[in-house]
Amino acid sequence: MRAVRAVAIVNGNRVRGRLRTRLAALGARFTGSLAEARAVIREEVARGRDLVVFGGGDGTVVMGLTLLAEACRGANKPEPAVGVLRLGAGNAIADVVGAGDPLADLPRLLRGEARTKRVAMLDVLGVRAPFVGVGVDAQLLEDHAGTRWPGALGYALSVATRSLPRFAFRERARATVTNLGAPAREMARTGPTGVTIAANEVLWTGDCTLVAGATIPSFGFGLKMFAFAERTPDRFQLRCGDAGLLEILRNAPAAFRGDYFSDRVRDYLCDRVRIELDREVQVEAGGELLGRHTTIEVRMAAPVSFALLK
Repeated sequence: MRAVRAVAIVNGNRVRGRLRTRLAALGARFTGSLAEARAVIREEVARGRDLVVFGGGDGTVVMGLTLLAEACRGANKPEPAVGVLRLGAGNAIADVVGAGDPLADLPRLLRGEARTKRVAMLDVLGVRAPFVGVGVDAQLLEDHAGTRWPGALGYALSVATRSLPRFAFRERARATVTNLGAPAREMARTGPTGVTIAANEVLWTGDCTLVAGATIPSFGFGLKMFAFAERTPDRFQLRCGDAGLLEILRNAPAAFRGDYFSDRVRDYLCDRVRIELDREVQVEAGGELLGRHTTIEVRMAAPVSFALLK
């Protein structure tokens, strides 16, 4: 295998102590803010990298992709391949690329041992990500962001003390989802239902427990919510649901197995939709909060070439 012109850019807020020292010895660069990440990525793009490896969770990777695209446009250069070091709490993208121990993975990536795979992306509010959502997923992230509890344990605590009470006792936003692209195909547990929804027709309306799109099966934390996400390369899976708290809790094991289907959930294969809500709600893309909005569009975006280690 030939060596590649590669660099690792690591979210310095994610790593401390010995791990940071060892990653630095392998040549990783650390950033502590969005401004620092933008400057470093621009430098590395100008150097003509074949591979940029992002170290962090899903949110770090998603913002890295946004800054990388921005830097490549500015330098009039093609986007390099992207690698991922598993250093976050929600690691859906790390799961897709087969990332494991970052200290073992980084040398392999630098030696050019990975093959590449083009992974479809979504665009929402100018951000590229493999999954996008409003509802309970964004609420969980928003609740955790309001704490200083780190890691998976911190998420669990924020769910128990903040998210569950809020979901149980507050009225959900009302959502209307309209197809804006090619005819959308309705899906069921067994596959296509034969129902299609034309452009400018309403796909779904209901109390917004979850309205989310994805091009990969996982939602992070091992939740396999999108069984049809990789069905066709030109469509993403849209999942819309108005399930209540008891149903969510009762079906949590099925959601981790990738086997959660319900009369309260509808699935579609789409390429562009508009989501309208009766009040402002938080939007998340790949684990990154994008602020509160009443209307968003989700569409297929340019794919990313990821370095695979599995």
